[in-house]
Amino acid sequence: MELLSYDERRILVMLLTESWATPSAIARKLGMNRQTVWYAIKRLREEGFVGAPMIYVRPDLPGLYYAFFYSESEPKDYTVLKFETLEGHYIFGVPFQTFDELEALSAKYGKPWLVPGLAPKRLTPLQKEALRRLVSNPTISSTDLVEELGLPKTKARSLLAWARRNVNYTYWVNLEKAGIAALAVVSDLPPATTSKFFRCFAAAVGFYAAAFPDLGSASDYAKKVKAADPKARIYVLRRYELRPPPGI
Repeated sequence: MELLSYDERRILVMLLTESWATPSAIARKLGMNRQTVWYAIKRLREEGFVGAPMIYVRPDLPGLYYAFFYSESEPKDYTVLKFETLEGHYIFGVPFQTFDELEALSAKYGKPWLVPGLAPKRLTPLQKEALRRLVSNPTISSTDLVEELGLPKTKARSLLAWARRNVNYTYWVNLEKAGIAALAVVSDLPPATTSKFFRCFAAAVGFYAAAFPDLGSASDYAKKVKAADPKARIYVLRRYELRPPPGI
């Protein structure tokens, strides 16, 4: 396996944890040259460390809730987010609409972690179409919406700005190949790090995942979590999968 430099791994962590992380934003935060960051991202993509851009969609937008579970076996239900641990177990998010569906999921997988404070919304057909197009093409522009949907320029800009405010833009990162340390944390205490996956504003209470550029940083963080919450459970992550919710 090709070893990445520490700065390259820091860039990968930012691509994972910062929504809409541009080369300029990464360079400013890491104190690096913008051109250096741009070429590093280009190389990382060409060599398979980084995949295509992806969109994390708020559960309430498509009229859904998300419930997160832990299971020793791979889930059979459709997941919007799925982490595989070093032990071969799974932590995953399943979309649902009704509490009857939640009860059925709980019967299969146990007690869920839920995203609080979000109520399913009713989107207009145009909003749903804009969201669908952004998910399928994260780099879509307002000009594209003008051409594809026949909208006035001002309307297209406003619609795209609304869609971008309600999603998180991230990149798929090959955790195993890159050598990034990623942890899933089950704890009643809030995260003590800003390096959460996707900078997720729709986070489940009691569970989150975080990424670090090296094992030492991850180990120090795990010790900090356990000192604050001895009952916390911490899992090392091997890989993950992010998918759009049904209907988007």
